[in-house]
This record gives sequence, C-alpha cells and structure tokens, in this order.
Amino acid sequence: MSAPEHIVDANLALERAGGNANLARDLYQMLQNELPVYQLKIRSLHETGDLPALIEAVHKLHGSATYCGTPELKSAAESLELALKRGGMERYREQLDRLLEAMKEVMQTPELPL
Repeated sequence: MSAPEHIVDANLALERAGGNANLARDLYQMLQNELPVYQLKIRSLHETGDLPALIEAVHKLHGSATYCGTPELKSAAESLELALKRGGMERYREQLDRLLEAMKEVMQTPELPL
C-alpha cells in the first residue's frame, strides 16, 4: 500500500521533475538518503539550542522537500522555519513535532510510487 497523497504525491514529484520519471525517482531517493541525517541533526540542534543552525537545517530540508513530491514534509518544514524566525526557540515545539512526524511518514515510503 502506498502512502497517502499528502505524504508522498508521485504526480507532484513527476511535475517537479519536468515529467522525467527517472529524475523524480532520483530526487526522491536522495531525499530518502538525507532524511535520517536531517532527523538526527534537527533533534541535536533543538537540544543544544543552536537557533541559527536549526533554521539553516530546516531551510535546507524545506528546499529538498519542495522538489520531491512530499507536500506534508514541505509544509511542516516551512511552518517550522517560519516559527523559528518569528518566535525563536521557545515557541516552535508543535511545528517541530509535526516535522519529525512528517519525516517519519516519508521514510516509511522508501520508493516513489510511480
């Protein structure tokens, strides 16, 4: 069974890759390879309170998610990035939890369902 479309949208991934299915698969696989690293990094930066580095990591993840057909991950990263920029470390826990959950959900779909 494939992931719900709000988690992994193969049509969106294909559109972002200009209709090139191989490119869409490659971009998605690169994101899959990066997600465990991002997950550890974002958790670590949260724990150490390094706001500038946390914003940078979330911004990069947001950019990656934009091109991979992962609308919930993109939205969650964007929401956390904005919360961090607006309110700093003390006002973003809900968005962080949402992002970590979206990352987990995408990781549960190891291949783009094209």
